Amino acid sequence: MFSSIVSSYIRFILLFIFVSLIHTSSAFADMKKVRCDVYPKGADHSDVSIPCTYIQYDDSIEINRSDKVVHYLTQQKGTANTFKDQNFNLVHRENGLGELGMIFRFKNESIYLYWDTYGLSDNAKPFDKKMELLGVSFQVSCSNDSSINTLVIKPSGLKGDNSVIKQEINGTVTKVEVADLNANGSPEIYVSINSAGSGSYGDMIAYSANNNKSLSQIYLPPLSDDEINSKGYMGHDEFYVVEYTLVRRFPLYQKGDSNSNPTGGNRDLEYKLVAGEASWQLRVVNSSDF
Repeated sequence: MFSSIVSSYIRFILLFIFVSLIHTSSAFADMKKVRCDVYPKGADHSDVSIPCTYIQYDDSIEINRSDKVVHYLTQQKGTANTFKDQNFNLVHRENGLGELGMIFRFKNESIYLYWDTYGLSDNAKPFDKKMELLGVSFQVSCSNDSSINTLVIKPSGLKGDNSVIKQEINGTVTKVEVADLNANGSPEIYVSINSAGSGSYGDMIAYSANNNKSLSQIYLPPLSDDEINSKGYMGHDEFYVVEYTLVRRFPLYQKGDSNSNPTGGNRDLEYKLVAGEASWQLRVVNSSDF
């Protein structure tokens, strides 16, 4: 027990000395508010996009993240892009983002650091909109103040159950549309969601008013289940209603494309609303590249 306390104390002293050296031996150079997209090790996209403060000293870097994680990096002598963190693990810096930012490869994760802070929850605006169709109205709201939010749908005008729907979503609400895609005289509501992170992966939360009595959720199959139509997909989806069809549009990425520079054109997927075994479903009926 005593040896464990001593060991913890020694680690604390070493960390204190390490951080003190950064702030005393390095001349302060620059401090910027930036965006950090955090990628778990081995992941091909990030669902976490948070504000960070980036501080550049002569031979060291400090990254203060809004999730209370702080990285202290000291540059290794004779190298330009190799550092050690406060735990003495090697950290590699890459220039794969060009003028947009830089990438830091840590032991258990990567940080894609962007100079542009657009898309952070600090910049997002709360969503609150009312839509009406065929005598049924929907009040849709979401705080949009985090990477995980609560979607609230308040229906009115249904002949049966007008209960408020509250649903946790991964991302922020960007748009809402109402339609009657199956032309049965009862409306549906379609809420577009975009995740945080550089990919801004799209999703759709949808409900159907069954005979104008109550709401039931519409199932949208994950695009990853579609081996053909998911080729070249890396997010940045948009959904919109065109007459009796729901269209999903996204850019196509070729091998080697960065997330900010797709070169493969675009793809439109057209969905029809069909009756499934247990619920209404959106089914792809057409795919076109352009």
